[in-house]
Amino acid sequence: MTKSVSCSFSTPRISFPIQPMQVVTRFLLALLLAASIFPPVTIAQTSEQSRYYVQQMLELAATNNDHGVTTVQQILEQNPKPRPTNPTGARAAFQIGLTALGQNQLETALGAFQQASQADPSNVEAVNYLGLVQRKLNRFQEADSALQQALALEPTRSVAWFQLAQVYGLQSDARRAVGALANTYRYAQNPMRAEEILRNIAENETSDTLRNAAIETLRLFHLPVETTLIPPLSPNPGIAPIDTLSGSTRPLSNGQTP
Repeated sequence: MTKSVSCSFSTPRISFPIQPMQVVTRFLLALLLAASIFPPVTIAQTSEQSRYYVQQMLELAATNNDHGVTTVQQILEQNPKPRPTNPTGARAAFQIGLTALGQNQLETALGAFQQASQADPSNVEAVNYLGLVQRKLNRFQEADSALQQALALEPTRSVAWFQLAQVYGLQSDARRAVGALANTYRYAQNPMRAEEILRNIAENETSDTLRNAAIETLRLFHLPVETTLIPPLSPNPGIAPIDTLSGSTRPLSNGQTP
């Protein structure tokens, strides 16, 4: 039976029911539980999760697990994107970076793309070019981080996967190089051109890690392979990036962009 307490005022007597203490306790416990299950999501947490998912896409692609790759891709696409703080400044810095890169002024380009990606971390072009320049400067750890950030923003960006494959090839990371090349082919807008690039790497690349990765990628997609795997040797840092997506049939020089 519910008890009541009487409060006397100048107005007529009013009775307020007292809720059982168990109800209040359960309500407070529910609030605490919700706070523990759904903690505030910070930018750092989101970024770390995104890198984890990109790594999962690499692992799944290395075994040609198409369903798994697609599932993780969709998770990344649904993740919240960072908000720009200065989009106008980001666009201006990005143009400066492109001009400097075209003139092979890599340090200037690096600073400009860093500024652009900080002013607008959702600008996938700026982040991708940042990774490209860092790779050219042999700053592989930074390049890896930037390219993964670009792929977290746009997981179907084939050219970023290709740049990432080169980073891993130069570090003799064979499995990740295979995964990155597999996603390069998977997301290429021109699969025939992508196959041609893979075959060119398999036959002519001086980096044994990247060449073997190209051979394995061709096999993963059941494409003809005429070369054989060779024991991996020390990587050659002189890999020239190749335009895999635009339909161009010529390799890029060191001063050109993807």
